Amino acid sequence: MKVVMVETGGWGGLAHYTWNLCSALSETGTDVCLLTNVRYELENLPRKFRIDPCFDKAVGYLQAISTLMRRLSKHAPDIVHVQSLISTRFDSFLWPRVRRRIPVIFTVHNTHSHEGGGWENWTAWRCLRIADAVIVHTKESAQFVADQVGCKGRIKLIHHGDYGFFADEKISDRATARRRLDLPMNAKILLVFGAIRPYKGIHGIITALRKVRIWYPEAHLVIAGPLLAGTEEEYWRAIKKGGVEDAVTFRPHYIECGKVAAYFAASDVAVYNYRDITDSGALRIACVLGTPVVATAVGGFREFLMDRVSARLVPPDTPDVLAAAICDIFADPFQATKMAEAARALSASMWSWTDSAKATLELYRVTLRSS
Repeated sequence: MKVVMVETGGWGGLAHYTWNLCSALSETGTDVCLLTNVRYELENLPRKFRIDPCFDKAVGYLQAISTLMRRLSKHAPDIVHVQSLISTRFDSFLWPRVRRRIPVIFTVHNTHSHEGGGWENWTAWRCLRIADAVIVHTKESAQFVADQVGCKGRIKLIHHGDYGFFADEKISDRATARRRLDLPMNAKILLVFGAIRPYKGIHGIITALRKVRIWYPEAHLVIAGPLLAGTEEEYWRAIKKGGVEDAVTFRPHYIECGKVAAYFAASDVAVYNYRDITDSGALRIACVLGTPVVATAVGGFREFLMDRVSARLVPPDTPDVLAAAICDIFADPFQATKMAEAARALSASMWSWTDSAKATLELYRVTLRSS
């Protein structure tokens, strides 16, 4: 079977997910070609699948879709599997055209736009309505897509795989990671990792930090990830207002793949204060790398984490409760490690890329038989 996988950005969580899925599919003997960005972050990693770096944000949309159509003609796939759109505004006109020639499957990583308007949501939902099948990773995502799009019979729940490929054997301990990243050696580090966006509740974490430092003056917050919404000045104002300027390392830029493991190894706890989420690749990284987690009890987090078993779960928008949960992690390192080990065991047992690839391949077969 020949599959063309489409992931247009070439960096970040979607690129990492797609690389792992393509690798696992190729292990089954599936002929996979990934159409991705000309600046593909993972091009030097060993792989068995082919890549065709053809997308470039520097060109216009018409040229981009012309390139896509030429590549599809060249590779002549049996099925097209879309991980990300070329345009969140105009792809609703593209994919119905593609599907007239080739069966199309979409994976839903975000059920709705967090900062965009109704047009972006309409575009995504129209693409899903014409798809031969829609893959989701959580029960909540499946229900949301069924309610909004009305394609219940074409929705397939396939679990997200683990992010063990981030593990770095060169990082033997926390001190090594902190030296490598130039972080304070004797601090208790809270990590906020991933794209910086309002729905992730970072302002609430800054508020909680001030409360944590009453009990743990050595607490230090590290915010690391690309700034996709808001401004750097906005966050510095919140940091200064909280009086914690000396307790924050703010790095609002993309963290390259080779440094990801170091940030988690350097941290005492990874914090996910999301207001709204269906799933999070960043949280899955913490689980597989063994960093204790404090997260809000929202979305998919509630499906695969249990409070005081594999993480601490708190209500959203409750800085006092969030601060107390972080203090619990600091106060009982043994229990924190036990929860982190439970989360790592969960990722090893339930988030297998081999299983995800087998389920995806079976979906391809079912789709082709019914098309």
